[in-house]
Amino acid sequence: MKKGSGTLGFPEKLGYAGISIADNLRTSFFSTFILFFGTNVLGIRPGLMSSLLSVSIVWDAINDPLIASYADNHPDRNGDRARQYLFASIPMGAILMLMFTRISDSVAACAVIILVLNLLYSVCTTMHRLPFYALMILVSPKEEDRISVNKYHFFGTGIGTALGAVAMWPLVRLFGGVDAEGNLVHSERGFFCGAAIVAAVIILFSVYHYFTTKERVRPQKEEQTPLLEAFKILFKNSEFRRNVIMDFFRSATLTAVTSYALYYASYVIRKPGMLTPLYAAYLVANMIIIPLLHRFLKRFGRRRSMIIAACGLIIGELVFVFLARNLAAGFVLVLCAGFATSVYNLVLSLDRASIADEVEVTEGRRVDSMVSNVCGFATKCGGALITLLFGWVLDFTHYDGNLSVQPESAVNGIIFIMGWCVILFCIGIILAAPRKEAAPSEKSGEK
Repeated sequence: MKKGSGTLGFPEKLGYAGISIADNLRTSFFSTFILFFGTNVLGIRPGLMSSLLSVSIVWDAINDPLIASYADNHPDRNGDRARQYLFASIPMGAILMLMFTRISDSVAACAVIILVLNLLYSVCTTMHRLPFYALMILVSPKEEDRISVNKYHFFGTGIGTALGAVAMWPLVRLFGGVDAEGNLVHSERGFFCGAAIVAAVIILFSVYHYFTTKERVRPQKEEQTPLLEAFKILFKNSEFRRNVIMDFFRSATLTAVTSYALYYASYVIRKPGMLTPLYAAYLVANMIIIPLLHRFLKRFGRRRSMIIAACGLIIGELVFVFLARNLAAGFVLVLCAGFATSVYNLVLSLDRASIADEVEVTEGRRVDSMVSNVCGFATKCGGALITLLFGWVLDFTHYDGNLSVQPESAVNGIIFIMGWCVILFCIGIILAAPRKEAAPSEKSGEK
Protein backbone atom coordinates (compact mmCIF):
# COMPACT_ATOMS: atom_id res chain seq x y z
CA MET A 1 0.00 0.00 0.00
CA LYS A 2 1.23 3.49 -0.79
CA LYS A 3 1.39 5.74 2.25
CA GLY A 4 1.97 9.48 2.34
CA SER A 5 3.90 10.95 5.25
CA GLY A 6 3.67 14.70 4.81
CA THR A 7 4.11 16.87 1.79
CA LEU A 8 7.18 17.73 -0.23
CA GLY A 9 8.63 20.97 1.08
CA PHE A 10 11.16 23.27 -0.54
CA PRO A 11 14.14 22.00 1.55
CA GLU A 12 13.48 18.46 0.35
CA LYS A 13 13.16 19.50 -3.29
CA LEU A 14 16.30 21.58 -2.90
CA GLY A 15 18.03 18.42 -1.72
CA TYR A 16 17.27 16.75 -5.05
CA ALA A 17 18.63 19.77 -6.90
CA GLY A 18 21.75 19.71 -4.72
CA ILE A 19 22.48 15.99 -5.11
CA SER A 20 21.95 16.35 -8.86
CA ILE A 21 24.38 19.27 -8.97
CA ALA A 22 26.97 17.14 -7.18
CA ASP A 23 26.43 14.04 -9.31
CA ASN A 24 26.44 15.85 -12.63
CA LEU A 25 29.35 18.06 -11.60
CA ARG A 26 31.32 14.87 -10.95
CA THR A 27 30.07 13.11 -14.09
CA SER A 28 30.71 16.09 -16.34
CA PHE A 29 34.17 16.79 -14.95
CA PHE A 30 35.15 13.14 -15.20
CA SER A 31 33.73 12.45 -18.68
CA THR A 32 35.05 15.71 -20.13
CA PHE A 33 38.60 15.44 -18.83
CA ILE A 34 39.56 11.84 -18.02
CA LEU A 35 40.29 10.70 -21.59
CA PHE A 36 42.01 14.00 -22.34
CA PHE A 37 44.05 13.76 -19.11
CA GLY A 38 45.08 10.19 -19.89
CA THR A 39 46.15 10.87 -23.48
CA ASN A 40 47.56 14.39 -23.22
CA VAL A 41 48.97 14.44 -19.67
CA LEU A 42 49.82 10.84 -18.79
CA GLY A 43 50.80 9.97 -22.37
CA ILE A 44 48.60 6.85 -22.70
CA ARG A 45 47.59 5.95 -26.27
CA PRO A 46 43.95 6.86 -27.07
CA GLY A 47 42.99 3.29 -27.97
CA LEU A 48 44.44 1.88 -24.77
CA MET A 49 43.00 4.65 -22.60
CA SER A 50 39.52 4.25 -24.07
CA SER A 51 39.77 0.47 -23.60
CA LEU A 52 40.66 0.91 -19.93
CA LEU A 53 37.75 3.29 -19.44
CA SER A 54 35.39 0.94 -21.27
CA VAL A 55 36.40 -2.00 -19.07
CA SER A 56 35.65 0.02 -15.96
CA ILE A 57 32.33 1.24 -17.42
CA VAL A 58 31.27 -2.34 -18.20
CA TRP A 59 32.21 -3.37 -14.66
CA ASP A 60 30.20 -0.41 -13.43
CA ALA A 61 27.24 -1.66 -15.45
CA ILE A 62 27.62 -5.18 -14.02
CA ASN A 63 27.76 -4.05 -10.40
CA ASP A 64 24.66 -1.83 -10.80
CA PRO A 65 22.02 -4.58 -10.49
CA LEU A 66 24.07 -6.43 -7.86
CA ILE A 67 24.20 -3.42 -5.55
CA ALA A 68 20.60 -2.47 -6.42
CA SER A 69 19.36 -5.94 -5.45
CA TYR A 70 21.15 -5.64 -2.12
CA ALA A 71 19.62 -2.19 -1.55
CA ASP A 72 16.09 -3.42 -2.28
CA ASN A 73 16.46 -6.45 0.00
CA HIS A 74 18.39 -4.88 2.90
CA PRO A 75 16.69 -1.70 4.12
CA ASP A 76 18.14 0.09 7.12
CA ARG A 77 16.51 -0.13 10.53
CA ASN A 78 14.09 2.68 9.68
CA GLY A 79 12.86 0.77 6.63
CA ASP A 80 14.61 3.04 4.14
CA ARG A 81 16.34 1.11 1.39
CA ALA A 82 18.77 3.51 -0.14
CA ARG A 83 19.89 6.51 1.88
CA GLN A 84 22.72 4.77 3.69
CA TYR A 85 24.65 4.60 0.42
CA LEU A 86 24.99 8.37 0.17
CA PHE A 87 28.10 8.25 2.32
CA ALA A 88 29.91 6.54 -0.53
CA SER A 89 30.56 10.15 -1.57
CA ILE A 90 33.65 10.32 0.69
CA PRO A 91 35.71 7.47 -0.86
CA MET A 92 34.35 8.41 -4.29
CA GLY A 93 35.70 11.94 -3.95
CA ALA A 94 39.09 10.68 -2.78
CA ILE A 95 39.40 8.28 -5.73
CA LEU A 96 38.39 11.03 -8.17
CA MET A 97 41.29 13.14 -6.93
CA LEU A 98 43.74 10.25 -7.29
CA MET A 99 42.67 9.64 -10.88
CA PHE A 100 43.75 13.15 -11.81
CA THR A 101 47.17 12.68 -10.22
CA ARG A 102 50.36 11.41 -11.85
CA ILE A 103 51.29 8.71 -9.34
CA SER A 104 54.08 7.23 -11.48
CA ASP A 105 56.39 8.44 -14.26
CA SER A 106 55.89 5.13 -16.09
CA VAL A 107 53.15 5.23 -18.73
CA ALA A 108 52.45 1.50 -18.23
CA ALA A 109 52.14 1.97 -14.46
CA CYS A 110 49.81 4.93 -15.00
CA ALA A 111 47.59 2.78 -17.21
CA VAL A 112 47.34 0.06 -14.55
CA ILE A 113 46.64 2.62 -11.82
CA ILE A 114 43.92 4.26 -13.91
CA LEU A 115 42.24 0.89 -14.45
CA VAL A 116 42.31 -0.09 -10.75
CA LEU A 117 41.10 3.30 -9.58
CA ASN A 118 38.32 3.28 -12.17
CA LEU A 119 37.08 -0.12 -11.00
CA LEU A 120 36.89 1.13 -7.41
CA TYR A 121 35.39 4.44 -8.51
CA SER A 122 32.60 2.66 -10.40
CA VAL A 123 31.49 0.81 -7.27
CA CYS A 124 31.37 4.08 -5.33
CA THR A 125 29.39 5.86 -8.03
CA THR A 126 26.80 3.08 -8.08
CA MET A 127 26.41 3.21 -4.31
CA HIS A 128 26.15 7.00 -4.47
CA ARG A 129 23.58 7.12 -7.26
CA LEU A 130 21.28 4.45 -5.82
CA PRO A 131 19.57 6.74 -3.29
CA PHE A 132 18.33 9.67 -5.31
CA TYR A 133 17.34 7.73 -8.43
CA ALA A 134 15.36 5.23 -6.35
CA LEU A 135 14.00 8.01 -4.14
CA MET A 136 12.63 9.92 -7.12
CA ILE A 137 10.26 6.96 -7.40
CA LEU A 138 9.71 6.46 -3.66
CA VAL A 139 9.35 10.14 -2.73
CA SER A 140 5.60 10.10 -3.50
CA PRO A 141 2.91 7.96 -5.16
CA LYS A 142 1.64 11.00 -7.08
CA GLU A 143 2.96 11.77 -10.55
CA GLU A 144 2.70 15.53 -9.99
CA ASP A 145 5.02 15.19 -6.99
CA ARG A 146 7.43 13.08 -9.00
CA ILE A 147 7.40 15.64 -11.80
CA SER A 148 8.06 18.40 -9.28
CA VAL A 149 11.03 16.51 -7.83
CA ASN A 150 12.28 15.75 -11.32
CA LYS A 151 12.17 19.46 -12.21
CA TYR A 152 14.48 20.26 -9.31
CA HIS A 153 16.60 17.28 -10.28
CA PHE A 154 16.91 18.57 -13.84
CA PHE A 155 17.74 22.10 -12.69
CA GLY A 156 20.47 20.55 -10.61
CA THR A 157 21.54 18.46 -13.57
CA GLY A 158 21.91 21.55 -15.72
CA ILE A 159 23.81 23.49 -13.08
CA GLY A 160 26.08 20.53 -12.32
CA THR A 161 26.78 19.95 -15.98
CA ALA A 162 27.58 23.62 -16.44
CA LEU A 163 29.89 23.76 -13.44
CA GLY A 164 31.59 20.52 -14.47
CA ALA A 165 32.28 21.64 -18.00
CA VAL A 166 31.96 25.42 -18.20
CA ALA A 167 33.55 26.42 -14.91
CA MET A 168 36.10 23.63 -14.54
CA TRP A 169 38.21 24.53 -17.57
CA PRO A 170 38.74 28.09 -16.27
CA LEU A 171 39.36 26.59 -12.82
CA VAL A 172 42.09 24.33 -14.22
CA ARG A 173 43.54 27.47 -15.80
CA LEU A 174 43.28 29.34 -12.49
CA PHE A 175 45.50 26.76 -10.81
CA GLY A 176 48.00 26.97 -13.64
CA GLY A 177 46.92 23.85 -15.55
CA VAL A 178 46.57 25.61 -18.91
CA ASP A 179 47.45 28.98 -20.36
CA ALA A 180 45.03 31.57 -21.73
CA GLU A 181 44.86 29.79 -25.10
CA GLY A 182 44.05 26.39 -23.58
CA ASN A 183 47.53 24.89 -23.95
CA LEU A 184 48.70 22.56 -21.16
CA VAL A 185 51.19 24.06 -18.66
CA HIS A 186 51.15 22.69 -15.09
CA SER A 187 48.39 20.27 -16.01
CA GLU A 188 48.82 17.86 -13.10
CA ARG A 189 48.29 20.59 -10.50
CA GLY A 190 45.39 22.19 -12.35
CA PHE A 191 43.39 19.00 -12.89
CA PHE A 192 44.04 17.73 -9.35
CA CYS A 193 42.79 20.99 -7.78
CA GLY A 194 39.70 20.88 -9.97
CA ALA A 195 39.00 17.29 -8.89
CA ALA A 196 39.46 18.26 -5.22
CA ILE A 197 36.83 21.00 -5.50
CA VAL A 198 34.44 18.58 -7.21
CA ALA A 199 34.98 16.04 -4.40
CA ALA A 200 34.17 18.65 -1.73
CA VAL A 201 30.93 19.65 -3.47
CA ILE A 202 29.88 15.99 -3.77
CA ILE A 203 30.30 15.38 -0.04
CA LEU A 204 28.52 18.57 1.08
CA PHE A 205 25.44 18.12 -1.11
CA SER A 206 25.24 14.40 -0.38
CA VAL A 207 25.05 15.03 3.36
CA TYR A 208 22.37 17.69 2.87
CA HIS A 209 20.26 15.37 0.72
CA TYR A 210 20.63 12.58 3.26
CA PHE A 211 19.07 14.65 6.04
CA THR A 212 16.22 16.22 4.03
CA THR A 213 14.69 13.43 1.94
CA LYS A 214 11.89 11.00 2.86
CA GLU A 215 10.38 7.84 1.41
CA ARG A 216 6.59 8.00 1.15
CA VAL A 217 6.03 4.86 -0.90
CA ARG A 218 6.26 1.60 1.01
CA PRO A 219 6.15 -1.90 -0.50
CA GLN A 220 3.05 -4.05 -0.05
CA LYS A 221 5.31 -6.88 1.11
CA GLU A 222 8.66 -6.64 2.86
CA GLU A 223 9.87 -10.02 1.63
CA GLN A 224 13.13 -10.21 -0.26
CA THR A 225 13.27 -10.65 -4.03
CA PRO A 226 16.27 -12.66 -5.28
CA LEU A 227 18.31 -11.08 -8.04
CA LEU A 228 17.35 -13.54 -10.80
CA GLU A 229 13.68 -13.35 -9.86
CA ALA A 230 13.82 -9.55 -10.00
CA PHE A 231 15.31 -9.78 -13.49
CA LYS A 232 12.52 -12.10 -14.61
CA ILE A 233 9.86 -9.84 -13.15
CA LEU A 234 11.26 -6.76 -14.87
CA PHE A 235 12.01 -8.18 -18.28
CA LYS A 236 8.48 -9.56 -18.57
CA ASN A 237 7.41 -5.94 -18.80
CA SER A 238 7.60 -4.70 -22.40
CA GLU A 239 7.83 -1.05 -21.35
CA PHE A 240 10.79 -1.87 -19.15
CA ARG A 241 12.56 -3.50 -22.09
CA ARG A 242 11.93 -0.38 -24.14
CA ASN A 243 13.22 1.82 -21.33
CA VAL A 244 16.44 -0.19 -21.18
CA ILE A 245 16.98 0.18 -24.93
CA MET A 246 16.28 3.92 -24.81
CA ASP A 247 18.71 4.38 -21.92
CA PHE A 248 21.42 2.63 -23.94
CA PHE A 249 20.97 4.87 -26.98
CA ARG A 250 20.45 8.03 -24.91
CA SER A 251 23.72 7.48 -23.07
CA ALA A 252 25.68 6.81 -26.26
CA THR A 253 24.13 9.89 -27.88
CA LEU A 254 24.79 12.36 -25.08
CA THR A 255 28.26 10.99 -24.35
CA ALA A 256 29.23 11.49 -27.98
CA VAL A 257 27.95 15.08 -28.01
CA THR A 258 29.06 16.37 -24.59
CA SER A 259 32.08 14.32 -23.53
CA TYR A 260 34.11 15.00 -26.66
CA ALA A 261 33.32 18.69 -27.05
CA LEU A 262 36.83 19.42 -25.76
CA TYR A 263 38.32 17.54 -28.72
CA TYR A 264 35.95 19.36 -31.08
CA ALA A 265 36.91 22.77 -29.70
CA SER A 266 40.64 21.96 -29.65
CA TYR A 267 41.12 20.22 -32.98
CA VAL A 268 38.14 20.79 -35.29
CA ILE A 269 37.60 24.53 -34.85
CA ARG A 270 41.06 24.93 -33.15
CA LYS A 271 39.74 27.17 -30.39
CA PRO A 272 39.98 25.35 -27.00
CA GLY A 273 38.63 28.40 -25.23
CA MET A 274 35.29 27.93 -27.02
CA LEU A 275 34.57 24.89 -24.86
CA THR A 276 33.08 27.17 -22.20
CA PRO A 277 30.62 29.00 -24.54
CA LEU A 278 29.60 25.68 -26.13
CA TYR A 279 28.73 24.17 -22.77
CA ALA A 280 27.04 27.41 -21.75
CA ALA A 281 24.78 27.13 -24.81
CA TYR A 282 24.01 23.51 -23.91
CA LEU A 283 23.09 24.64 -20.41
CA VAL A 284 20.87 27.48 -21.65
CA ALA A 285 18.88 25.14 -23.90
CA ASN A 286 18.61 22.63 -21.08
CA MET A 287 17.43 25.17 -18.51
CA ILE A 288 14.96 26.97 -20.78
CA ILE A 289 13.03 23.81 -21.57
CA ILE A 290 12.85 22.50 -17.98
CA PRO A 291 10.00 24.82 -16.76
CA LEU A 292 8.03 23.89 -19.88
CA LEU A 293 8.49 20.13 -19.63
CA HIS A 294 5.31 19.37 -17.71
CA ARG A 295 3.18 21.23 -20.25
CA PHE A 296 5.18 19.78 -23.15
CA LEU A 297 4.70 16.24 -21.86
CA LYS A 298 1.00 16.81 -21.20
CA ARG A 299 0.54 18.13 -24.73
CA PHE A 300 2.43 15.44 -26.62
CA GLY A 301 2.63 12.44 -24.27
CA ARG A 302 5.73 10.39 -23.51
CA ARG A 303 6.11 8.63 -26.84
CA ARG A 304 5.74 11.68 -29.08
CA SER A 305 7.90 13.77 -26.74
CA MET A 306 10.77 11.31 -27.15
CA ILE A 307 10.33 11.21 -30.92
CA ILE A 308 10.21 15.02 -31.20
CA ALA A 309 13.36 15.37 -29.10
CA ALA A 310 15.21 12.73 -31.14
CA CYS A 311 14.14 14.29 -34.46
CA GLY A 312 15.25 17.72 -33.25
CA LEU A 313 18.67 16.34 -32.38
CA ILE A 314 18.92 14.61 -35.77
CA ILE A 315 18.32 17.95 -37.49
CA GLY A 316 21.03 19.56 -35.37
CA GLU A 317 23.38 16.70 -36.19
CA LEU A 318 22.84 17.05 -39.94
CA VAL A 319 23.77 20.73 -39.70
CA PHE A 320 26.82 19.75 -37.67
CA VAL A 321 28.00 17.00 -40.02
CA PHE A 322 28.05 19.20 -43.10
CA LEU A 323 29.30 22.40 -41.43
CA ALA A 324 31.36 21.04 -38.52
CA ARG A 325 34.30 23.41 -39.05
CA ASN A 326 31.96 26.35 -38.65
CA LEU A 327 31.54 27.27 -34.97
CA ALA A 328 27.86 28.07 -35.57
CA ALA A 329 27.24 24.39 -36.39
CA GLY A 330 28.71 23.45 -33.03
CA PHE A 331 26.29 25.79 -31.29
CA VAL A 332 23.34 24.36 -33.23
CA LEU A 333 24.37 20.88 -32.12
CA VAL A 334 24.68 21.68 -28.40
CA LEU A 335 21.41 23.65 -28.38
CA CYS A 336 19.55 20.68 -29.88
CA ALA A 337 21.32 18.34 -27.46
CA GLY A 338 20.33 20.48 -24.49
CA PHE A 339 16.66 20.33 -25.50
CA ALA A 340 16.81 16.59 -26.15
CA THR A 341 18.56 15.88 -22.85
CA SER A 342 15.80 17.48 -20.79
CA VAL A 343 13.05 15.60 -22.61
CA TYR A 344 14.87 12.27 -22.55
CA ASN A 345 15.59 12.51 -18.83
CA LEU A 346 12.06 13.39 -17.75
CA VAL A 347 10.32 10.81 -19.94
CA LEU A 348 12.65 8.00 -18.91
CA SER A 349 12.42 8.92 -15.22
CA LEU A 350 8.61 8.97 -15.24
CA ASP A 351 8.55 5.80 -17.30
CA ARG A 352 10.69 4.00 -14.72
CA ALA A 353 8.40 5.19 -11.90
CA SER A 354 5.35 3.87 -13.78
CA ILE A 355 7.10 0.56 -14.37
CA ALA A 356 7.90 0.21 -10.65
CA ASP A 357 4.25 0.93 -9.80
CA GLU A 358 3.00 -1.56 -12.39
CA VAL A 359 5.35 -4.26 -11.12
CA GLU A 360 4.02 -3.73 -7.60
CA VAL A 361 0.44 -4.14 -8.82
CA THR A 362 1.13 -7.27 -10.87
CA GLU A 363 3.78 -8.92 -8.68
CA GLY A 364 3.13 -7.49 -5.23
CA ARG A 365 6.75 -6.34 -4.87
CA ARG A 366 8.66 -3.10 -5.21
CA VAL A 367 12.02 -3.32 -6.94
CA ASP A 368 12.69 0.40 -7.37
CA SER A 369 16.47 0.21 -7.13
CA MET A 370 16.53 -2.64 -9.63
CA VAL A 371 14.40 -0.66 -12.09
CA SER A 372 16.76 2.31 -11.93
CA ASN A 373 19.97 0.34 -11.92
CA VAL A 374 19.21 -2.20 -14.63
CA CYS A 375 18.49 0.85 -16.76
CA GLY A 376 21.76 2.22 -15.37
CA PHE A 377 23.42 -0.92 -16.69
CA ALA A 378 22.18 -0.04 -20.17
CA THR A 379 23.24 3.59 -19.72
CA LYS A 380 26.79 2.60 -18.87
CA CYS A 381 26.99 0.05 -21.67
CA GLY A 382 26.02 2.82 -24.09
CA GLY A 383 28.70 5.08 -22.64
CA ALA A 384 31.26 2.26 -22.77
CA LEU A 385 30.49 1.55 -26.42
CA ILE A 386 30.93 5.14 -27.57
CA THR A 387 34.03 5.63 -25.38
CA LEU A 388 35.69 2.55 -26.85
CA LEU A 389 34.69 3.53 -30.37
CA PHE A 390 35.95 7.08 -29.97
CA GLY A 391 39.33 6.04 -28.60
CA TRP A 392 40.01 3.52 -31.34
CA VAL A 393 38.80 5.88 -34.05
CA LEU A 394 41.36 8.40 -32.78
CA ASP A 395 44.03 5.70 -32.82
CA PHE A 396 43.22 4.54 -36.34
CA THR A 397 43.04 8.11 -37.63
CA HIS A 398 46.55 8.89 -36.26
CA TYR A 399 45.59 11.20 -33.41
CA ASP A 400 48.64 12.45 -31.47
CA GLY A 401 48.10 14.13 -28.09
CA ASN A 402 51.42 15.97 -28.46
CA LEU A 403 50.22 17.86 -31.54
CA SER A 404 48.29 21.10 -31.31
CA VAL A 405 47.04 20.56 -34.88
CA GLN A 406 45.78 17.05 -35.65
CA PRO A 407 45.88 15.35 -39.06
CA GLU A 408 42.78 15.72 -41.21
CA SER A 409 41.93 12.05 -40.70
CA ALA A 410 41.69 12.55 -36.91
CA VAL A 411 39.51 15.63 -37.36
CA ASN A 412 37.15 13.65 -39.59
CA GLY A 413 37.10 10.87 -36.97
CA ILE A 414 35.94 13.33 -34.29
CA ILE A 415 33.21 14.62 -36.61
CA PHE A 416 32.12 11.05 -37.44
CA ILE A 417 31.63 10.11 -33.78
CA MET A 418 29.88 13.35 -32.82
CA GLY A 419 27.79 13.38 -36.00
CA TRP A 420 26.81 10.25 -37.89
CA CYS A 421 27.01 7.94 -34.87
CA VAL A 422 24.63 10.16 -32.92
CA ILE A 423 22.14 10.17 -35.80
CA LEU A 424 22.06 6.35 -35.74
CA PHE A 425 21.52 6.35 -31.97
CA CYS A 426 18.65 8.86 -32.29
CA ILE A 427 16.96 6.55 -34.78
CA GLY A 428 17.26 3.78 -32.18
CA ILE A 429 15.53 6.01 -29.61
CA ILE A 430 12.67 6.70 -32.02
CA LEU A 431 12.15 2.99 -32.68
CA ALA A 432 12.17 2.15 -28.95
CA ALA A 433 9.96 5.07 -27.81
CA PRO A 434 7.42 4.10 -25.07
CA ARG A 435 4.03 2.79 -26.10
CA LYS A 436 2.11 3.41 -22.87
CA GLU A 437 1.13 6.67 -21.26
CA ALA A 438 0.61 7.21 -17.53
CA ALA A 439 -2.61 5.70 -16.23
CA PRO A 440 -5.15 8.04 -14.60
CA SER A 441 -4.45 6.45 -11.22
CA GLU A 442 -0.77 7.27 -11.59
CA LYS A 443 -1.52 10.89 -12.35
CA SER A 444 -3.69 11.32 -9.29
CA GLY A 445 -1.71 9.09 -7.00
CA GLU A 446 -4.80 7.06 -6.13
CA LYS A 447 -4.82 3.26 -5.94
